[in-house]
This record gives sequence, structure tokens and C-alpha cells, in this order.
Amino acid sequence: MNSARRAVIVGGGPAGTVAALVLARRGVRAIVLEGRLGPSTKAGECLPPSVTLLLARLGLEQLLTQDGHLRSRGHRFVWGSPRPGERPFFAGVRGDGWHVDRRLFEARLAERAQAAGVDFRWGTRLDRCIREGERFHLELTDPGGARITETTDFVADATGRAASVARRLGVQRVRYDRLVGVAARLESPTPTTDTYTLVEATPDGWWYSALLADGALAVAFMTDADLMDRGLAHGEADAAREAFLRALREAPETRERIEGHGYRLATPPQPQRAETSRLTSVTGAGWLAVGDAAAAYDPLSSHGIGSAMGSGYYAGHAIADHLAHRPDALPTYVAVLQNAYGAYLDLQRQHYRTEHRFPGAPFWERRRMPLYCLDPIEARSSVTSTTLPPTLDPCLP
Repeated sequence: MNSARRAVIVGGGPAGTVAALVLARRGVRAIVLEGRLGPSTKAGECLPPSVTLLLARLGLEQLLTQDGHLRSRGHRFVWGSPRPGERPFFAGVRGDGWHVDRRLFEARLAERAQAAGVDFRWGTRLDRCIREGERFHLELTDPGGARITETTDFVADATGRAASVARRLGVQRVRYDRLVGVAARLESPTPTTDTYTLVEATPDGWWYSALLADGALAVAFMTDADLMDRGLAHGEADAAREAFLRALREAPETRERIEGHGYRLATPPQPQRAETSRLTSVTGAGWLAVGDAAAAYDPLSSHGIGSAMGSGYYAGHAIADHLAHRPDALPTYVAVLQNAYGAYLDLQRQHYRTEHRFPGAPFWERRRMPLYCLDPIEARSSVTSTTLPPTLDPCLP
């Protein structure tokens, strides 16, 4: 048992929560620091059938069935052709996918972690992270504004693409593209019953839509930062709504799904980061990065929560093994992440190149370049500086 050891996980999303759950079950005292006061509302997310295997391994099979999350029967896509194609999940061996209420799903994960003994601290902000000898000294601010300190044997960065802990420790982040998105929730008095997700390519990017359990539609538009309508990137609520609807004109299948069932915007479109990016190092002396903090995926890949939870599972075991003085623990974790991310980059490059329409469109020409998903943008600057306009990066710090 490692009961005398402790690990602090900074970030209480799916990756950090699963890592903490694994640690607690292995006898390590796990503390989760989450700056939010509770799980936040998100537009929605589709979990692929493969996630059910991980949930079963974690003993969390009932998380998807007990709260009324919606089963998804497959994917529909308008990609490489104006004619829609379909890929039903029943053609596989892992059953249905799921459209989940992200806020509720994260709340249930946190409850399970707390039940296993995790010290889950909502509304707690990390202010400083200092390595002192073999341990970390953390300075925190609690929900009431009080300053407190913690000392820990290990720190895990689960802060998403911001990777705030790793960056404090001097680690750099590299990007392979400048993808950003805007997501919105749409509601209708006569909602669709079609549980397929829909992905539709357009000249400036691609659209995603999925039905939620309450009949609402989660809809997102993905493009490059410098190609996004300024009304979407920087506008007020009304300007963002108008820009969202203008962009929708280029997506006939998505537009029909929305207008054909009387859907209307229930919330203003919200910008979100979506770039493919990673840290140059995902482990160091007494720390590792997990989930999007370590390596972030294009939403097109459908990795999302599934990848985050899988990363959290391996991270939890890696930390526990490291604290038990297994020298191969962190190198093995790095190898797992490198292999998975390398395979993802290969598939990502291949998939974008199957869309041959829209000749001359900057979004697609960039993804047909020989070095796309091979070298980070920073390494390609001498190549791209004469061909790409400067980025606005409205969603990036």
C-alpha cells in the first residue's frame, strides 16, 4: 500500500477524476483541485462504443444508463462527396455510442471518486507550484478566498489545453494547426428523433451536430482561427447568432436538420479551443500531464472524453507505480501516450485528405500540405509564413 504517499491532481475533468479514482483504489491519497465551483454546462458530447469497455474496467458501467443519457446508433457524414454516408455502430462489436449530458456525467464521475476516498476540492485555485527537494509545495486559494498550502509527493496536470502546471514548470506546448470552434445548444418544440451524429464538410471547415436526451441539438462549427467570422470570434451575443446562421448556409444537411425540425438557438454560440497540440514533455521530476494537457485531439477524431478517461486510467497507474519506486512507470506512460498520439496524427492526416472538394479553400489546402500533422506549426514557420495569413487565435491564450 502507498497510504503514506499523496498525489495532487490539478483539474477535475474526466482525465483528472479518473486518475484520482485509480490512485485512491490503489491506496494513494489523491487530492483533486478544481477551480470551478462544480461541473459546467457544455453543449454535449458523443461517446464512442469503445468507452464502454473502459467504464467496465473502472466499474462504472452504470454511469451511462442510470441518468438517461441517449444511445447513439451511429455516424452520418457529408465528407468527400455531397451525398451523405452512414456508419452504424451495430456494424461493430461494442454496441451503441452515447450522447451524454457532460455536466451530469462529470458530476457522477466526481461522486464516484469521492466515494472511493478522493479529496475533491471544488472552487480551489492553484497559485504557485514549487519543487522543494523530492516534493512539491503548493499554494492554493480556497472557495472563500483563504490562502492554504499543501505538500505532495506528485502533481498531475489535468488542466486541459491550457496545461497550466506544465507551463509553470517551463514546458512548452506545440500546435499542429489553429483549429477553433463555436458550439451552441438549439431547442425545438418538435425535436428530431434521429440519434445519428452528423459531420458535414464546408469550404471553411466542418459542422457537427448531435441529438441530446432532452431533444435539444448540440451544434458546433469548426474552422481555423484566422478564417472564423469576427462576429463569431469577438462579437456580442446578437452578432454571434447572426454570424452562426450565415455560416450555416454552407451546410445544407445540417441546416435541414435544424430548420426542418424548428430548432432555434437557445444559447449564444460559445468559442472553444480545438487545435491539435501537445506538450514537448509529458513527465518530469515528480509530475506528469494527463488528458488534453498532455496531448489534445481534433474533435473530428471522436476521442474527446474517451481519450481523456483512458489517459487518466494510465496516468493513475503510472503515478501509483512511480510512488512504489518502479523506475519504468513514467517511461512506460510516455510510450503509451506517444504511440497513441502518433497513430492519431497519421489517421488525422489521412482523413482530412479524403475531402477533395473546395479547391483553393485555405482550410483544406493547409491540411493537404506535406507537413500537416507531421511537424508542429512552430517547426513549419519558415514554410507557412509566406502562404498563411496571420492568425487571430481568438480562443488561445
